[in-house]
Amino acid sequence: MGIFTKALQNIGGVVRSAGTGGFNAVQSRLASAGLFPGGIAGISRKPLGSNAGSPSSTGDWAVKLSLARQTYDELFASSPLSAGLTNSDNGMRFPTTPFINLQHTANYNPIGLMHNNYPYHAYQNSQVAQITISGDFPVQDQASGLRWLSTVHFLRTITKMYYGGELNTGNPPPVARLNGYGDHVFKNVPCVVTDFTVEFRQNVDYISISVPTGGSTLTPRGSGSGIGGSLDLRRPEGVNFGAGGPSQLRADPLQAVESGPINKVPTDSLITITVLPIYSRNKVSNQFNLKSFANGDLTNQGFI
Repeated sequence: MGIFTKALQNIGGVVRSAGTGGFNAVQSRLASAGLFPGGIAGISRKPLGSNAGSPSSTGDWAVKLSLARQTYDELFASSPLSAGLTNSDNGMRFPTTPFINLQHTANYNPIGLMHNNYPYHAYQNSQVAQITISGDFPVQDQASGLRWLSTVHFLRTITKMYYGGELNTGNPPPVARLNGYGDHVFKNVPCVVTDFTVEFRQNVDYISISVPTGGSTLTPRGSGSGIGGSLDLRRPEGVNFGAGGPSQLRADPLQAVESGPINKVPTDSLITITVLPIYSRNKVSNQFNLKSFANGDLTNQGFI
């Protein structure tokens, strides 16, 4: 084996030192890349580079749509349908890399003059158009199914106004924050959801998932070994969870052993959201200037 390896090394050296014309040039490039002639592994192998940093050094790159903490707690703290959302997100996140369509426009008004070959254009305004975000939501188990159900319910909620005698009656739907891909891509962009669509496809399987309730026996991910490590979160008779109970259920996406009403959710679906960046007159007038924006100082304040 040693003689064979030495022979390969000698051949590789000859190839690397060969001329630059024709066949030898090709072999020389292969050898310099660590590829041996004939498809045999070369003397050395170069590690493949990657443009993906570690999550610990780059932070959370996931595309998320979140509410302010106070608003999130007011709307969802007592909702069992939010059990699939994590407290740290204060909203929904795409489990896969979504398609995002971002468009910026500068509008110019053409001024047509008599007997002129070229119209003059007067600047009118600039704007960020509606942002379309579309991503797949795969579902494989109770935890991912509950995440899907909570995501759809979250979107249904934040596209409705306050109504029906509550404290904020008459207020429009809440303003969310769009985050994803780092501080200079989408960082706390204030926006409202103008519409969303969910594809319920006919050619995929539907699985059963259950919604946690006060009488549920649930298994947090990673507790014990299998179902034997279940944590009994059943509500004692006469005791109400209040605002703290559902937060306990949302601490980690839970896998229900037996719990609540059964729902059928698709194992694969496409959720598309259209969001409209929205900025207050006060924020635009007092915080925005083009020089600071060009320096990147305003991206962490939601300006894009």
